[in-house]
Amino acid sequence: LAQALRERGATSRFVCREHPGNLIALIREQGFETEVLPLGQQGIQEGGPADGPVLAHAHWLGSDWRHDAEATIEALEGSTPDWLIVDHYALDARWESALRPHAGRIMVIDDLADRPHDCDLLLDQNLVADMADRYDGKLPAHCGRMLGPEYALLQPQYADLHSRTPPREGPVQRALIYFGGADSENLTGRAIDAFVSLQREDVALDVVINPRSLHADAVREQVRGQLNITLHQGVPSLAPLMVKADLSIGAGGATTWERCCLGLPTLISTLAENQKPIAAELDARGLARWLGHQDEVDEARLAQAMEELTASALPHAWSEDCQRVVDGKGTERVSSILLLDAQTPLRARLARVDDEALILKWANDPLVRQNAFVQGAIDPTTHRAWFRKRLRDLENCRLYVVETEDGLAVGQVRFERMSEGWEIHYALDSRLRGRGLGVPLVRTALEAARRAGPLDGLFGRVKSENHASRKVFLTLGFNEEVVASELIYREANG
Repeated sequence: LAQALRERGATSRFVCREHPGNLIALIREQGFETEVLPLGQQGIQEGGPADGPVLAHAHWLGSDWRHDAEATIEALEGSTPDWLIVDHYALDARWESALRPHAGRIMVIDDLADRPHDCDLLLDQNLVADMADRYDGKLPAHCGRMLGPEYALLQPQYADLHSRTPPREGPVQRALIYFGGADSENLTGRAIDAFVSLQREDVALDVVINPRSLHADAVREQVRGQLNITLHQGVPSLAPLMVKADLSIGAGGATTWERCCLGLPTLISTLAENQKPIAAELDARGLARWLGHQDEVDEARLAQAMEELTASALPHAWSEDCQRVVDGKGTERVSSILLLDAQTPLRARLARVDDEALILKWANDPLVRQNAFVQGAIDPTTHRAWFRKRLRDLENCRLYVVETEDGLAVGQVRFERMSEGWEIHYALDSRLRGRGLGVPLVRTALEAARRAGPLDGLFGRVKSENHASRKVFLTLGFNEEVVASELIYREANG
């Protein structure tokens, strides 16, 4: 993400604590300034009435949250970054609130949904059964959510290879084993033994390890003399090996989305608790086969699963289904969302049939429902009938999707003919709130609508407590009046 932001002209700094096995040197090698917090400066959070609950991963921080917040503020050296991006299981709303005065906005990267956050954006790139509502009650009302693999933070080459890599079909000719950089239980070794036991000299195997892992020497010895096994150590990217492979054996972490992006069928053994719900959902959707947790998956189970898949052709749709879930453009999407502001050029286009889900998502945003005169969630069936009727009513409805020049949807604006004139309705994407985008959103759609024909008697209705919309209409030059306890905004010359 930092690399993608740098390519768009942004400057990123990292704040890391000096834990054993840290990647601070690697970050600096990539040309990023890194502030280092020393380890052991303060004790682990003990908890208590003043501190609140102790988080499940509090011991990972190397400090209590209060001292960590103070150290982070000091590391900022008086600067106020546009975005503070937080990625740590031991930090929650308390830490984020302490940093609020020292950052323009806060984005949190999470996948546990086990604690509250005080943030403007939340990114969870995973796929689990309750993805849509697992953060309900844990985020501020204004917080935008980037949920699912469409936001997976992958290297740029994955987006390019996604469209160039054909789906797998036919027999397995090449397999890939990779269980991440740590693999403390040596699942890599178990998988190698399982593969060797099949005695399939017609299938090639690539094995990737961290050369500094605890079991590196044992794995090197294991593959010695195996002519159809190639060992790779410290590779900069797995993409070339994934493209060549027909089958992968690995864990359920972030590499999952790289494999899906390139359509690589996978046997998963989870290594951590937070990987279990992801693996379960992938298995339920037919996107991977989950063999179980690391303490359940032995050589025999691995060998049986490998034998089943190498004995005949892979299921035809498996690879194609994986590729449909991840297109590799997640880093680009997140970068665009972070950098969008009121000066970003926008364009408006008339809504299409395939915008149905997007329009429903905006309509059911909690803050939109709260500000609507008719509250309550809209069910998909009701919305479909309403949406299709509006698309076909060319004379009385003009429904626009406003987007950036590179296609990032910003929101929708609808002009609907009523007896007293054309009424304006609009909704801004929740991921983009707080950027001053309400005015350019409505103005861009207004310009497009006027090119399509006159809009006589243009007006909008707003609840008195909806201060953001009131400001938008006043900034655009509308006159405010009170009619039957409602605020009506009419175009000055309307």
